[in-house]
Amino acid sequence: MPVLALLARTGGIVSTRELRAVGVDPTMLELYRDYGSLQAVRQGWHCHPDVSSLNRLAWRFGGPLACVSALEFYAGSGDRDGDRAGAGAGAGAGADAGDNSSPPESETALTALHVCVPGNRPVVPSPHLLVERWGIALPPQPIVHWSTRDATSGNRLAVSRAVALRQADRCRGA
Repeated sequence: MPVLALLARTGGIVSTRELRAVGVDPTMLELYRDYGSLQAVRQGWHCHPDVSSLNRLAWRFGGPLACVSALEFYAGSGDRDGDRAGAGAGAGAGADAGDNSSPPESETALTALHVCVPGNRPVVPSPHLLVERWGIALPPQPIVHWSTRDATSGNRLAVSRAVALRQADRCRGA
């Protein structure tokens, strides 16, 4: 069960490298995806099916939810401290379980998505590229917070609550 422990530790989003480190070979990874135990998020990244479509969208842009998007995530999760919200693989209950064709109603009214992207990532994909690659509804252009330190402050679903509050205080797009 090292895969389940890894998913629990990372909030349900894992890299191919991390899966390989716990003994998942390419054939097994393909089986996990074929049977719906894991879903592709972007190249080299996978998630548990219970990870919400909003969190998957943030990762398709390059990182966890940030700023006001992270604060909304914490408000909806019922997590008090916000530093490790949804650390279990079932985080993001109410996910679309792989159906990317229509997001849940609460996500259709999304006006601004704040994403924290590590500073060493060269570019953020355009919304049109995500539509073409993943077959999802056209998302809004994200408001990107470039910071490697902030991107690793919480778990992979959202930056920590303290970082999100700081970002929201300084953000021009909030």
